[in-house]
Amino acid sequence: MRPLPTPSSGPPRAAGLLALALGLMTGGPLPAQDPEAGTAAAPGPRSLAEMLDTITIEEIEEHVGFFASPDCFGRGTGTAGFDRAAEYVELELERLGLEPAGDDGSWRLSYPMESVVADKCSFAMSTGPNEGQAWKPDADFVPLLGSTEGQVSGEPVFAGFAISAKDERWADLPAKKVRGKVVFAFTREPFADNARTKRFDGLEATEHSRIRNKARAVSDAGGVALVVVQDPADDPRSDRPLPAVVPNPIGRGMSLDRLRSLTMADIPVVSVSRQVAEEIFGADLAAYREELEKRKKPKLLEPVEEGRHVEIGVEWHAREVRYYNLAARLKGSEQDGEVVVLGAHLDHVGSNFLGAEVMRFGTVAEHPGADDNASGSAALLEVAEAMASTTPKEDLLFLWFSGEEIGLYGSQAYCREPLYPHEQTVVMLNMDQIGRTSPKEFNLGGVWDRPGWEKLVKKVHKGIRSRLKMDLKSGKDMYARSDQYSFHQKDVPALFFFEGDINDNETYHKPSDTPESFEGKKTAGIAQVFLAVAHAVAYEGQRP
Repeated sequence: MRPLPTPSSGPPRAAGLLALALGLMTGGPLPAQDPEAGTAAAPGPRSLAEMLDTITIEEIEEHVGFFASPDCFGRGTGTAGFDRAAEYVELELERLGLEPAGDDGSWRLSYPMESVVADKCSFAMSTGPNEGQAWKPDADFVPLLGSTEGQVSGEPVFAGFAISAKDERWADLPAKKVRGKVVFAFTREPFADNARTKRFDGLEATEHSRIRNKARAVSDAGGVALVVVQDPADDPRSDRPLPAVVPNPIGRGMSLDRLRSLTMADIPVVSVSRQVAEEIFGADLAAYREELEKRKKPKLLEPVEEGRHVEIGVEWHAREVRYYNLAARLKGSEQDGEVVVLGAHLDHVGSNFLGAEVMRFGTVAEHPGADDNASGSAALLEVAEAMASTTPKEDLLFLWFSGEEIGLYGSQAYCREPLYPHEQTVVMLNMDQIGRTSPKEFNLGGVWDRPGWEKLVKKVHKGIRSRLKMDLKSGKDMYARSDQYSFHQKDVPALFFFEGDINDNETYHKPSDTPESFEGKKTAGIAQVFLAVAHAVAYEGQRP
């Protein structure tokens, strides 16, 4: 949620999803399809009761487990992590046999948005006259949001965690050793995984782990730049810099000029993959990290080969980047042009560089977004599976939005260029954050000024004997903060399925929003009410 300003032929479903997840997470081959079986699901159930039975806690937890996995790194709009989540949804939709409703027969419905990019930034190493190597932005290195613009060069030195903390008896940055140099450092802080130590507050991250503070410490010690490398004890993957940084869509309250004003320190700050750093230093950085832990005191690392210089250029600029929602269709029998839109946003806040920590810079932790909104995205997949291979009276359009967290950009883009006219959109139903707070109740918003819809949803809720209490009065303060509001602004009836009082959700927009504390049973229950309302409108032809 945006913050304020049944199985196919072949292997069993669980095994198939596991293979799919492993393939997407490792970049390896995806599970093979049986060429004779095709991709469409077997004929599905026809009655509402049979449809409701297909929505299971186990399958929702499988979906959420992937969407909130480390490889999706918070599903920031425009990032590789979002793409992985989208690929997962696309493969499921193909398996279900739904019709792609995106551009050129694809599942992706694209839209443009002004974004901060790193195209003009550079990172290179010189090893002698006319000798050296340059790396590619985004793939091998990224400038971090909050970096000062400019060109610098200097000898590289790896200074542990780039922390100077007298109170913790830790000094990575002796001025005589780092002055005039490009300082490399790990993310996090010493003893970050040691529950038995009191230094650096044990498992609790301190201010010393923030990149902003590392950058200032390096600048104070005379370093000309900070190069951040993922702590191998935190992320074993060595082939990427910090993910989910650029391109960064320019959302509400952010502009290129404002970004330039939010500098961390007076030096460039970039991140490189561990592979790049190891090539520069000629050393095993995981072993170096282990040595720091065993020594319990700092140690500088110099390149094995002398005469190496690192050259860094940071220049921010903005250009139009195309993003996308996912769209799938199930054709109705009436063919009267009417549609019922079912939605959920797939994106989350990534590593939250420009989120709630905007003035502090350094929240590089993955924000898994299990509740927000892997829960709604997973539930929408379950609803799509329940309806697949059936024939409603009215068309059904399933939408997984991007850009919700930065200002409802994906749903606004759809509403500017809808696939169906708004006057022929019977209703839009949206699920966002449906896996936490009270396990016994949920909020359904958007019926306050629509007594006909209130009567209909009450009838449906009673008809399926849902065990969840439905609150139709609360939630007005949240209604404008999720994608149904974009449809509401076009005078489309838009209902918001939400978990309840957000003040009771202690994981909202935090790294602690993980699958471990996510409530699959509640999510499945809300998904069933959502399905039943959609069924009443699209299959039974009920209207307020």
